[in-house]
Amino acid sequence: MPRLLLINPNTDTDMTRRMVAHAKALFDGAVAVEAVTARFGARYITNRVSVTIAGHAVLDALACARGPFDGVLVACFGDPGREALASICPVPVAGMAQASLMRAARLPGRFSIVTGGQEWKPMLAELVQAMGLGARLASIRILPAAGNVLAKGGGAACRQIVRTCNDAVRHDGAARVLLGGAGLAGFAARIAPDVAAPVMCSLHESLQEVRNLLSHPAPSVHHHAPMETVGLSPELQRYLASGTDICAYQD
Repeated sequence: MPRLLLINPNTDTDMTRRMVAHAKALFDGAVAVEAVTARFGARYITNRVSVTIAGHAVLDALACARGPFDGVLVACFGDPGREALASICPVPVAGMAQASLMRAARLPGRFSIVTGGQEWKPMLAELVQAMGLGARLASIRILPAAGNVLAKGGGAACRQIVRTCNDAVRHDGAARVLLGGAGLAGFAARIAPDVAAPVMCSLHESLQEVRNLLSHPAPSVHHHAPMETVGLSPELQRYLASGTDICAYQD
């Protein structure tokens, strides 16, 4: 059975448990899921500072994980640390944003992103452009509250998300809406009947993409140059000094 390492770059362990539950329900026993929560950083990532800190925390999480693993998912819509992680990890690495955006872009028509937290808009716009998907994007619509607040908002949050999704469809020409962020995981199915276009969940879509990666494995071993560091965790310091990727294969 393939094994997936899910890294939550947020430090909220309840969020990690919810994402693992979602992953296990989706995989239905076909993929073993192990999860690691960032040991430091923001409880919920909302701005450039917390994204930058989370990139370090993601590398630290890999160094502390007990393998072997066949794939890694960076389970945050900003994908902090994904590219750095992929450069030193011997197995495929996917990011929640990268994977779900690619899946949304493969479908006909343009898509909109709906997520929570005002400071996400420019960061997501930059990510979409960097991925070469600018022409596929109809809009980015931002809810005032962050995703972790919306996750606890119940019916009021659902109604707010529905209104925003329908605005993206009716005013921006979106053929579908991608709900971005771990905090909004699970909302897509709840609001779908009330939205005028299909609604996609970034966690669900990224897990689907990971399942595809795991079903077509392309084993490779990366070797990175040994790096001397100061002040990092002992696990990450040893990992970077080793020049190999042994931590992904630990017993």
